[in-house]
Amino acid sequence: MATYVFQNCFSVRLFLLSNLYMKRILPLLYALAFLSPAGASAGPDEESEGPARPKAVKAKTAAIPETPGKVVRLTLNECINRAVRNSRQLAAERHRLAALEAQVNQIWWAPFSSFKIQAAFSMVPDRCIDTDILSQEGRILPCEGDGQITGDDDYWSQGWGPYFALEFKGGLPIYSFGKYSNAKDAMGHAYQATEANMPTFEHKIRFNVQRAYHAIVGAREMLYTITEGRKKLVSARKKVEENLEKQEGTETEIDLIKLKVFESEIDQMVHQTRQIEQIGLAALRFLVGGADKGRIDIPEDPQVLIESELDSLEDYQGKALENRPELKALRHALKAMESKVALRRSEFWPDIALLISFRWVRTPGRTDINNWVLKDSYNYGGYMPAVALGMNYNLDLGMDIHRLDQAKAELAALTADQQFALEGIMLEVEKTYIQVATARDSLNTLAKSKRLTKGWLAAAVQSHAAGIGAAKEVKDALKEYFKIMASTHRSIGEFNAGLAALDKVTGDFDAGNKK
Repeated sequence: MATYVFQNCFSVRLFLLSNLYMKRILPLLYALAFLSPAGASAGPDEESEGPARPKAVKAKTAAIPETPGKVVRLTLNECINRAVRNSRQLAAERHRLAALEAQVNQIWWAPFSSFKIQAAFSMVPDRCIDTDILSQEGRILPCEGDGQITGDDDYWSQGWGPYFALEFKGGLPIYSFGKYSNAKDAMGHAYQATEANMPTFEHKIRFNVQRAYHAIVGAREMLYTITEGRKKLVSARKKVEENLEKQEGTETEIDLIKLKVFESEIDQMVHQTRQIEQIGLAALRFLVGGADKGRIDIPEDPQVLIESELDSLEDYQGKALENRPELKALRHALKAMESKVALRRSEFWPDIALLISFRWVRTPGRTDINNWVLKDSYNYGGYMPAVALGMNYNLDLGMDIHRLDQAKAELAALTADQQFALEGIMLEVEKTYIQVATARDSLNTLAKSKRLTKGWLAAAVQSHAAGIGAAKEVKDALKEYFKIMASTHRSIGEFNAGLAALDKVTGDFDAGNKK
């Protein structure tokens, strides 16, 4: 009995749990993969001066359809909370957990699952027998008539009447040598493993929301930087056109063409950045969800570098060992597999049970024969149940040994998977930590380059406006300026998103929300 419950409620679930660490998020969430590294990590220039930052510029092609109504601007924390609350994937996982809990509850009722009630109703030929003759002459005679017994096959000449039957039978396990308890332990640990793994889905949602959010902010900051730089280039181009028309200065038509080519390159950068912004906004709306998701946007605030001091790599790895849901789930999965091995061992022993049965059959048209020599199938049973001590032993010769070997091999494989997952998590933490630390160091290096480049650009623009500098100097300074600013935006974005990634790989998103 316990073996039956285990095979139907546990085997498939345990097989899935052995692959917990490799479980993937739903494919739709990988829409974020379309965010290119440069676009996803773009950030603001805190020192830029000029007019207010432009609102999000929508691409002329493949723009996101807008839902009529007022724009709903959500902060990062509001986006995260709504995404967690509206996540269909998270809701599906909760339902799966509830289904597994129902399976666990089923095993508690397994001892009573063998009881059943059967009932039957039919119409049979009537027959009356003089039971007094049985003891006198040893012959069966009809109650009346010519003394001949009508055969059962002569039913057409007989009257017909109802037949009623009711039967109750089953058994209660007394001792199963651990089958029932091991199956119960295995199912309990399977449920705990699934429950322990639930936070991974929320962590992925939080990380993806932050990644999309930073992509949008970085793209809009890059648009602002390009817009401001393009104004200086347009001013230089117009100055060259005026000089050529007046035949003044040292610029040539080739210099003017170079400026126009560079201006076209800047316009191409604008299109690419708009695309990144639109994809990021689409991903954010998908993640946040809700009836008004078509009107969701983010505040028009400049991106700022999140102020956070990095701990040591060992500290983050220690947090991962303590908090990662996958490791907690694997620990429970190992215990479940150990219970499965114990269950396979217990199958070498029989099941002892208390068997109970009760049968009541009545056929009004048939004489109730109370004689121990004859069996009356039409009026059989009583009001006292039959009780017996029973034993069940499946002779699975050879199969039981190999089932135990299979369970041992699965336990060894899961143990190896746990060690592999542990090493993989440590590598994931180290890789993420290196990326965040590199982005922080890059920002420190870029800060000096940005100041020098801005000075170079300002000097080139002023010299050209005064007529003592060449347009080529403005173009070269702008190219370098865009290069430095793009690297700055990328490093700021990588650092901000990297902090969220650190929270994800350490399973410590609560600490990340306090930053």
